[in-house]
Amino acid sequence: MLSRVAENIFWMSRYMERTNFQLRILRTYYIASQDGVPFVKWDEVFRYYNQGVPAEKGMSANEVLNFILFDRDNESSVVNNIFRARENARSAQDHITKELWQCLNDFYHFIRDKALQRQLNHGDPVSVLDQLIRQCMLYYGIVDVSMFRSEGFNYLNTGKYIERLLQIISSLNMQIVRTNGEIKDSMDIVSWRYFLVSISGYEYYLKSHSGTVNPALIFKQVLYEMHFPHSIAYSIAQLNRYAQRLKPESLEESFDKLEFAIGKAAAILKYNSPGSDCEAQLALLHSIETNIINVVQVFDEYYFGSLVH
Repeated sequence: MLSRVAENIFWMSRYMERTNFQLRILRTYYIASQDGVPFVKWDEVFRYYNQGVPAEKGMSANEVLNFILFDRDNESSVVNNIFRARENARSAQDHITKELWQCLNDFYHFIRDKALQRQLNHGDPVSVLDQLIRQCMLYYGIVDVSMFRSEGFNYLNTGKYIERLLQIISSLNMQIVRTNGEIKDSMDIVSWRYFLVSISGYEYYLKSHSGTVNPALIFKQVLYEMHFPHSIAYSIAQLNRYAQRLKPESLEESFDKLEFAIGKAAAILKYNSPGSDCEAQLALLHSIETNIINVVQVFDEYYFGSLVH
């Protein structure tokens, strides 16, 4: 496979995983605000998705959602993610299925439909977010049932799990900072509960811990639980699984660099247990994130030879 094609598939997958994560977080924030427990201010959400630049004025939930979902001038918007995923898929059409290309093309036209934006402004924003999340679920289903298990499928999955790792680390990091890794009042309990909802981990947590909200147990689940598909341990294991499948088509030096980078991230996770110490938890997350970024750099340098996407 040509390196540019591999890169296209890798980044197509990253943009779609990023989109799914964004949509679920936004849905959770909006529902929390409607339930009267706005543990995150919409101005803060705007700043996060605007490269740290704050809003010039106080913004409503609908204004922030419009900016994040539909604003083409916002580099981090969902519509731009879908546009980039579609363009990467277009450049790799010979290596993805017709069904997958059609799915991404439909998603692009769906999110550009002005009726969807009117529904957000004058109807129910949750229903808009639900429709977009269903489009993501359709994408994942089509990947699973239609993509041939060849080299392209391995690049697709390495991209997916790298993006999942970066997103979950960022989300958990913000949650720890937001609450200082503790529960001091009822708002903190709600905040941790909604955090679990945003990463599709609430039901799993309830089955394991009988509904008691404990930040240390949540941290343990998100980092180490191999049966939880959004945990860091599971994602690193899957990243390594699909990277290993690239070995036959890789140069020996390139694969050695990749294997070492992933192994280092796995070792940092395996041999560090910060307990409930907030600063130690943040330091561990930072260390893992740094090494996952190094994995991306290995792909760029040894597999793709490009930093432009």
